Amino acid sequence: MYEFFRTLLNNFLTVLSGFFGWLGDLTEGFFEGIKNFFAVLFEPLILFFKGIFYLLDKCFDIAVLVVQVVFGLFKVLGSVVAGVFNTFSQLLSYQGSSSYYSMPSAYQGGWDVVAGFLNSTGFSTIAVIMCVFIWLITAYAVIKIAGGER
Repeated sequence: MYEFFRTLLNNFLTVLSGFFGWLGDLTEGFFEGIKNFFAVLFEPLILFFKGIFYLLDKCFDIAVLVVQVVFGLFKVLGSVVAGVFNTFSQLLSYQGSSSYYSMPSAYQGGWDVVAGFLNSTGFSTIAVIMCVFIWLITAYAVIKIAGGER
């Protein structure tokens, strides 16, 4: 009798397990079909929004790069303007004394001749500024000649 109930219970549990397995497979197939249906239905919409978000992302990246370039240009422009003002303020405060400037002796003679010639106009500050521009033009001409550009 014990064997009979054990076999009956075993068969009942096997049938019950098969039934719930079949019910699980049926439910899984049903929900898989629903999922596939909605995936096919909404896939173009999802791809459209993905494309829009990608476009917005790249537009913001470009905007950030443009802002960085503009700020970099303003930084360079500010540095150039500050350098020019610094140079002219030092040139305008020049009193004709070269005790705190040191030039190599080979250049000092040329500087004295050009500064003396331009100083004969009576405008010592303007003479020094003109002398600096003459030296810059001379240096540019030497670089052009040395570079092979005539």
